Amino acid sequence: MLKLLLETHLRMLLLLVGVVWSLAVNAQVPSSSIHQGAKKARIIIILDDMGNADADHRALQLPTEVVFSILPDTPQALALSYAAKQQNRDTMLHLPMQAQSGRELGPRAITVGMYQDTIYSNLIHALRSVPYAIGVNNHMGSELTQHVEPMAMLMREIKHLGLFFVDSRTTSLSVAEQVARDLGLRTAKRRVFLDHEQSFEFIDHHFHRLLRLARKYGSAIAIGHPYPSTLAYLEGALHQLPADIELIPISQHLGVHKFTPPRQPNDMAAYTAPQE
Repeated sequence: MLKLLLETHLRMLLLLVGVVWSLAVNAQVPSSSIHQGAKKARIIIILDDMGNADADHRALQLPTEVVFSILPDTPQALALSYAAKQQNRDTMLHLPMQAQSGRELGPRAITVGMYQDTIYSNLIHALRSVPYAIGVNNHMGSELTQHVEPMAMLMREIKHLGLFFVDSRTTSLSVAEQVARDLGLRTAKRRVFLDHEQSFEFIDHHFHRLLRLARKYGSAIAIGHPYPSTLAYLEGALHQLPADIELIPISQHLGVHKFTPPRQPNDMAAYTAPQE
């Protein structure tokens, strides 16, 4: 009886020692190694309206995964394009498109009723001032992006040049992304606008909405602007992302290679490539 009691106590003691040892070992293993097989949710941040001001250069201090979408024929378009290329940062052409508001569109805009050759000409000339663009997204465009025919003409030219398209979704009625998909063009859409209001509280709220959507869908794209408040917020937030969130460039999201245009020199005779 005594022998049986001693054996039982010994087994319990050994079990307790095993549990304590297991806890001690696991406590020494970094949490990152425990979850190294888990796939992180991915966020993509595009800064629109780049190129208008000297102050836009502050954005070069942000992580290089942040994408610049540069307005054509703006004072800083070329300088920002060259600086971004030196950082191996993705750049896009922020192409003006007709809006319902009737606001002034700026140079090289695409409007409803344009012929194919005019759309092509505007696109080619716009790329001259954003020479390292690997894709296009719309500046304004709440009117144009509702129309299938002009969007299809534009998407064919974008595809022909080896670029991709991101629908900024300036209207919920946009058909741009679907038209691009139907034509076999690499495409994506914006899910969050970060800074309709330029306050810390507003930007913070929408940044955390971006994180929630990325966790829900696996990835999510946000669009912001080079406002001082936005840049200040991102300078802090992007250096302390949650462990389950990863910031990636749009080229990685869409699986495209970074490249130096022109992709097809014969098609871009009007394009003047920068000298290295």
